Amino acid sequence: EERFILNKISTYAKIKNDFLDIGCGSGEITQEVKNMGFNTIGLDFSDKAIEIAKKKNLNALVHDLDKGLPFEDNKFDIKLAGDVIEHIFDPIFVFKEVKRVLKPDGIFFASIPYDLNWKVRLKTLLGISYQEGVYKAYNQFKHHSFFSERLLRYMINNAKLRITNLHYILGRNQKKIIKNKFLRIFSNSMIVEVINVK
Repeated sequence: EERFILNKISTYAKIKNDFLDIGCGSGEITQEVKNMGFNTIGLDFSDKAIEIAKKKNLNALVHDLDKGLPFEDNKFDIKLAGDVIEHIFDPIFVFKEVKRVLKPDGIFFASIPYDLNWKVRLKTLLGISYQEGVYKAYNQFKHHSFFSERLLRYMINNAKLRITNLHYILGRNQKKIIKNKFLRIFSNSMIVEVINVK
């Protein structure tokens, strides 16, 4: 997922400048984008992760996304939320915040779980919660939304953003793009590319 998105971001390196990494963790992706020549800022809920990012000389802030984005309107050219949206309590609010702080024609990338893959569907038919295995292993499940393409499209449209590309990723290492509509059932994640049309 990350490599696919980074390749896409690299195509904007000479025409876009300001980049926000939402849920940047310790800053690995932020660092790669910075190396492409972007002005980068990272946000993450974890103070430990941000501490590591700052040791890499990255501009990074501790922030709770459910409180919105702590930036003025029309600030960023490109934004990324890699495996973040499913952890947010109110994704529509955050998509609206994405729109607010994106410049006109700004680009937003997100990777999001595809929760209607064949394993989840089979478990549901057998009366097993798709969350059960994670709860038994970790006593918690941190995904707050159960995503389908239809729900994702609804949320993004509600925020008045426009999807330009949506890809399904296949494989244990998430390397292959699924083009066949009927094979999407084997995917575990979606990558969405969105443009801010003012």
